Amino acid sequence: MLSLLRQGLSVGSQFGAHSLEALLSVAETIEESVYERGSLTWTSNGFTFRLNNPPLRTGAFSSLGLTIDGARVSTGRVRVGGHPDLPWREVTDISRERPLELRPGDRIEVAVDRPTREGVRELTVRLEFQSIAIPPLVWLEFTDTLAREDGA
Repeated sequence: MLSLLRQGLSVGSQFGAHSLEALLSVAETIEESVYERGSLTWTSNGFTFRLNNPPLRTGAFSSLGLTIDGARVSTGRVRVGGHPDLPWREVTDISRERPLELRPGDRIEVAVDRPTREGVRELTVRLEFQSIAIPPLVWLEFTDTLAREDGA
C-alpha cells in the first residue's frame, strides 16, 4: 500500500492532479468492463459471478486467488469455467504448466463453495491473477449486492 501511495504521489507531482484523476478513471472503466455488475448470485453452496473479459489481450495465469470481505478463500473451494471452450476446472488445477487462459470476449463464471453469513447482502470480492508473462500480481476488486438464484 505504501508503494502505491508513493507511486501516486510521484505521478501527481510530475504530471499534476489531473493525471491521477485520468488514471483512476481508466482503472474504474477497466474494472467495470471486466466484472459483470449484478452477476453476484447466491447458490446452494455459496455464490457465483461472471467476468466479461473485454476485448483486451489474451491472458495466461498460473494462479488465481480470491478474497471475500478481506478473508482469503481456500483455492480448493473455487472453480472457473462456464463456456464450451473453457470447461469447469478447479482453481487448484491452475499452474504454470496448465495456466488459466482468458481470451478476449470469452465470458467466464467463477463459482465459490463458501457459505455466506446469515443476513449478508453485499460482498467485496478481490480476484488476484498471477500472470505468466508479467511478474506483478494483477487484481480486480468489486463490491456488489448478492442476488438469489431464482432472481428474487
